[in-house]
Amino acid sequence: MTEKKPIVSIVVPVYNVENYLDKCLQSICNQTYSKIEIILVNDGSTDNSERIMEKWSEKDDRIIILHQENSGLSAARNKGLDKATGDWIVFVDSDDFISDNYVLKLLNSALINDADLVICQYDKIDQYNKIHQIIQSPSGMYNSTDFWSLFYSKSSGESLVVAWNKLYSKRILKEIRYKPGILNEDEQILYYIINESKSILIIPDSLYFYRIDRPNSITNNVKNNKSIRIDFYKILLERNLNFIKNSQFDFALLCSKDILQRLTSELSENTTEKNWNVFWKVFYKVKQYIKVIKKKDIQVDWHLWLYLNFPKIICKLKVYRKSIKYFIKK
Repeated sequence: MTEKKPIVSIVVPVYNVENYLDKCLQSICNQTYSKIEIILVNDGSTDNSERIMEKWSEKDDRIIILHQENSGLSAARNKGLDKATGDWIVFVDSDDFISDNYVLKLLNSALINDADLVICQYDKIDQYNKIHQIIQSPSGMYNSTDFWSLFYSKSSGESLVVAWNKLYSKRILKEIRYKPGILNEDEQILYYIINESKSILIIPDSLYFYRIDRPNSITNNVKNNKSIRIDFYKILLERNLNFIKNSQFDFALLCSKDILQRLTSELSENTTEKNWNVFWKVFYKVKQYIKVIKKKDIQVDWHLWLYLNFPKIICKLKVYRKSIKYFIKK
């Protein structure tokens, strides 16, 4: 008897990407693994994206089109997840594209290694279709503890957080959904996904192509915003609190250090009164968490100790260093 092939659901949120959608859908429909369902979630597009989706659905009966009023990326992914019938789930952003063997490679890797989360590497594609390779995350098998150790190490790489370079067992996402109405939804959901993952496999293959420098993309709009976003730090603080609640104090300390490093670096870019106010809100929240950790007779390292005791000096040093670099370049 021939073993039944598992179905892989590919969820694609779509919003005003008429210039990129054909390339994306062609790469999905051309997959060498054919047992897929392609769920396109039209998030209230006002350009020709809907017509392009309909054109492709006429050519490929594996395509399912869902519609919703513009509600954002999280809501679109959730709608796709609710509809998915596959044993495995993949997300693809509609301005990106994937290699022809993307699904096959990820699925075979999962089945051979008994992994319920598989992460591949990816390449960045600029507006001139030039490929920019990223720092890769070390390949290998990880449990959740190993994953967080890697995540907060210098070897972390750029592939660990994002949703779209991964194959998920449907079991992982059975109860988990993206939080609607926020940016950095991948950061927010990451703790819960890793907590549900029994075995995580990182493979060395670059199979996903992530488009950068796209006008009006969420990523570019965030980069151009020089204000410190309190909502982003609330996500990191939520992760920190989860570490503490689950007695993962070593990771709570690493998370605290990561927050303060990011925070001081962002402040050095723009030292407005508004940014300082956000800085102090986040800083004092981190200090509260550190007090809880210290009650467990756990000591902070010297690096974190400096951030906690001399935040103003560190901020000023980073501003000074940035100014020196600017004048050297000139």
